[in-house]
Amino acid sequence: MPTIITSRYHASPVYDATDAKQVSHATVAIRPPTPPPPGTTMYSHLVSGVETLEYLAWRYYGSSQLWWRIAEANGLKFPLDLAPGMSINIPAVTDLGTVVRNRSFGR
Repeated sequence: MPTIITSRYHASPVYDATDAKQVSHATVAIRPPTPPPPGTTMYSHLVSGVETLEYLAWRYYGSSQLWWRIAEANGLKFPLDLAPGMSINIPAVTDLGTVVRNRSFGR
């Protein structure tokens, strides 16, 4: 059961869970929410009637799969808890990747 590197479950241990029909499935344990660390830059966003956490993650981070970062920063337990008119915090993401330019083009 691979998870992508930006998943909140990346590097979590994988367990076998048996369902009621005795079929085994790969699963991960529920991870408790962790709010952004102190000092994280936060942007304020007023939710419109058509926005979802997935859309906001795509808009701010370029990936809808990062919706959980916004949910955790706002104490949302369920993605549909987002409601029009809410003012929410969007944490700035500094760990998604950094471009380092270390190649010189000298003569």
